[in-house]
Amino acid sequence: MRRVQGLAIPAADLDRAWPIADLRRDPWAGDEALAMEGSFQDYLTHCERIGAAPSLDEEAHRSWDECFEVTYRAILDGRAPHEAIEESATKLMVWGPRAHDKRPLPPAGLPLETSQLSDMAENQLPQAGHIAPDRVLGPWADEPVPGWVRVIAAAVLAFAPEVPPGVPAWARSIKRRPRPPHEQRVAIRAMARTPPMLWRIEGPGSVVPHLPLGDRQIPSAPIEGLPDSCAVIGRAVWTGTHWEMCVALPLPRIPPAKMLVRRLDLELLRLRRRERRLSWEVMLRERSEVLYRTACEWLWMVLRDTDEVPWI
Repeated sequence: MRRVQGLAIPAADLDRAWPIADLRRDPWAGDEALAMEGSFQDYLTHCERIGAAPSLDEEAHRSWDECFEVTYRAILDGRAPHEAIEESATKLMVWGPRAHDKRPLPPAGLPLETSQLSDMAENQLPQAGHIAPDRVLGPWADEPVPGWVRVIAAAVLAFAPEVPPGVPAWARSIKRRPRPPHEQRVAIRAMARTPPMLWRIEGPGSVVPHLPLGDRQIPSAPIEGLPDSCAVIGRAVWTGTHWEMCVALPLPRIPPAKMLVRRLDLELLRLRRRERRLSWEVMLRERSEVLYRTACEWLWMVLRDTDEVPWI
C-alpha cells in the first residue's frame, strides 16, 4: 500500500497516548486531543506562494506552533476564550477567512449502505467498534442507544484517517486484495469526497445546510433517504441521477450553528498548520467525527435531565 500522510495524524506515541488525560472536559475526544506538530516546510511554501518573505525561522515557528497547541488545548478544556488562539494563528499564517471547495461532487453511482461502511471500518480497523461510539456519539456512547446508531458511528469512522500513516479505512479497502468491484470503488471514492454536514430538513426531500458550505456541495434537487426528523447529520451524495443522504444520523433538536462553527473553525486552524490551503469542506471530510460528536454533546446536555430519548 502506498504510504499516505494524513493531515490529522498526531505527534504522539499512540500505543501510550490517552486523550482523556489531555482533554478532561471531553473524554470522548479522539486524536485532536493529542499534540500535533505543524509544518515549517508548508509555512515556507505558503510564503513563497503568496510572495511574502518569511518572518519566522524554524526555531521561531516551532515556538509559536507550541504556543498554538497549548492555547488550543486550553480552549477545548474551557480555560481560555476562543479569541486567545488568534495571536499564534496569525504568526503561523493560518488565520483568515474560510476557503470553500469549488469542485463539483463526483457521481457515486450506487452509494454504499451504512452497514457496508460500518463493516468496512471494522474490517480495516478492528478497534473501530470500541472507539467509534466515543468519537462520534460522545456521551451517548455510555447510554443504551439502539444498535443502528452504533452502526452509524462505525460508518463515520470509515472516513477518518485513524492511525498512521493516515490511510482511512475506505482507502485501505479499495487498495487491499481482494479489491471491491469497480462500481463499489467508484462509489466509495465519491462518498469520501462528499463532506458531511448538519442539514435542516424543511420538507419532503428538502434540506438546507445549517453550517457554511460551498455552493457546489449543496443538493440542487430533492434528496432521497431523509429520516423523519427536523435535522440530520450526513453526506448528501450525488449519484449521477439524484441526491441521496448517506451515513445519516437524525437529530430531534437542531444545535446552534454558532457553537458548531466555532468548534469546527478551531479544527480548521489546527489542520491548516500542515496545509495552509486547506478548505472548509476538506476539513469536514478529514474530521467528520468532530462535527458528529460536537452536535451529540450539545444534544446530550439538552436532554440529560429529561425523559426524552433521541433515537428509538
